[in-house]
Amino acid sequence: MSYTKEQLMLAFSYMSYYGITHTGSAKKNAELILKKMKEALKTWKPFQEDDWEVVWGPAVYTMPFTIFNDAMMYVIQKKGAEGEYVIAIRGTNPVSISDWLFNDFMVSAMKKWPYASVEGRILKISESTSYGLKTLQKLKPKSHIPGENKTILQFLNEKIGPEGKAKICVTGHSKGGALSSTLALWLKDIQGVKLSQNIDISTIPFAGPTAGNADFADYFDDCLGDQCTRIANSLDIVPYAWNTNSLKKLKSIYISEQASVKPLLYQRALIRAMIAETKGKKYKQIKAETPPLEGNINPILIEYLVQAAYQHVVGYPELMGMMDDIPLTDIFEDAIAGLL
Repeated sequence: MSYTKEQLMLAFSYMSYYGITHTGSAKKNAELILKKMKEALKTWKPFQEDDWEVVWGPAVYTMPFTIFNDAMMYVIQKKGAEGEYVIAIRGTNPVSISDWLFNDFMVSAMKKWPYASVEGRILKISESTSYGLKTLQKLKPKSHIPGENKTILQFLNEKIGPEGKAKICVTGHSKGGALSSTLALWLKDIQGVKLSQNIDISTIPFAGPTAGNADFADYFDDCLGDQCTRIANSLDIVPYAWNTNSLKKLKSIYISEQASVKPLLYQRALIRAMIAETKGKKYKQIKAETPPLEGNINPILIEYLVQAAYQHVVGYPELMGMMDDIPLTDIFEDAIAGLL
């Protein structure tokens, strides 16, 4: 079977979830994750057409006084294809409360986009997106991990040079979807100043919530719209956040002729709270006109949040024909085993 670029990026995005239940030091976590990733590169079907190797990372961050890692990013390269890189960013760690709180739900406050200014526009991103991007910018792989002690920018400059040519595709799922497009825009904005102008930057984000306001989304579309393929499942609740009008659709998202899965009372209250938190912020998706993949309600899952988790995690391999290619239970261990 020949895999599309989008299918390959989905596999790289999901591979970044290895290690979500690991505790201990960042170095130990990175070593365990790297071992699993090397095994995946040898065994996952999408990776068998080419010879891939991890050239930077995995770089892992665990918030102080917590036990589970909240951020992970790595860079992979096809052997023999000098100057072609994929940057993959992990999504929300489902077992890390700190990751949910700081990297997902800080959306009532917004931060100015510091890397560009456009006359007539006020570019803003959510506080969570700002926090997540800063975390990624500072990440450095630990000793004896590829790219050790170098930030992602230092690594790219060392490999590509101030005027070198290269191709970089940034990808990620969930929180990683929002951050992959945002990090790609950061790289685009600093080209010619802190990064070679001769780099072709693209991004394929999956299942991402909105990163910023309408001005930010429009600016992204102007800069990277032609180099971005945003992929969302029509039944995944995450891409509906944090646009106020989109959030209003969540109460009835799983009601159809085939099934009727309604949120419970406290879940409806949570949806109302999210709408209130984001009112007036003018959140907007990048590539907002891109049609989603048409999802299928799983009739067995009659609890709203279980259905939502299924659509967010299992839905993408299912809709993209990769259920036999991405070993979900191996990646997420006991975190989603009950959904499969």
